[in-house]
Amino acid sequence: APELIATNNRADLYIEPFRNSLLARRLGVRVLSGLTGNVSIPKHATGNSAGWVAENSALAASAAMTFDSVTLTPKHAGGVTEMSRQLIQQSSPDIEQLIRNDLSYLLAQAIDSALILGGGANEPTGVLSTVGIQTSSLAALSWANILAALQKLDLVNTSAANIVASMKVKAKLQGTLKAAGISGYLMEGGRVADLPVYFSNQVPEKAGAPATGRLIAGDWSQVMLGIWSEIDILVNPFAETAYNKGNVLVRAMSTVDIAVRHPTAFVVADDITI
Repeated sequence: APELIATNNRADLYIEPFRNSLLARRLGVRVLSGLTGNVSIPKHATGNSAGWVAENSALAASAAMTFDSVTLTPKHAGGVTEMSRQLIQQSSPDIEQLIRNDLSYLLAQAIDSALILGGGANEPTGVLSTVGIQTSSLAALSWANILAALQKLDLVNTSAANIVASMKVKAKLQGTLKAAGISGYLMEGGRVADLPVYFSNQVPEKAGAPATGRLIAGDWSQVMLGIWSEIDILVNPFAETAYNKGNVLVRAMSTVDIAVRHPTAFVVADDITI
């Protein structure tokens, strides 16, 4: 009878949600931690020039060197959740730790998403939203077009360290032969053109009818992540509306900014049929 069957709460087997894979930090982003004031980093804009002249002829004067700057200023992300008195008293595993873990992940996801895209209201500007990144077309997904995209990096004296793409692009790369007379598929052994490839839903598809997949090739060491505070978690049992109900608030916040040192170190294709 159901009345004789015990229910065992296996808190040790707590089932966490599926989450997006976080990419950008582990791809080699430069992290500037412990910041206090705003940051301005000087950058070369234009330079001197040299040329050949005939014997006893004057050299042509070159334009003076000019400089630019890359700046980082604090941008804030955060979330607040409320734990009810009954939830705190009855839950197992420890609800506070679960909420801390969940808020920590959500902030890490927000930073990762901003590194890749960003550009929204109050957000840092990520790679896909940075003015000056290079673009290429992979509407016709072929070996020649992938090589043409990567060549754009070579022509500006940089190279791709890896390739990052939206999730549905994975099947397209795995299932597309390179070309007639060339053996193999575009992606084999987790690599394309001998570059490691990473996939995540953190790389958004391009909205449209239909939506298309994105592929980013580049050097993530050219991206700077400035950190004033990576994560601050504060428990507040005294907030009036929560206190009146016997509840507790938990707040998590991050303060960071993002800048791309050389936008041309990235080439993006956002027209992949998925």
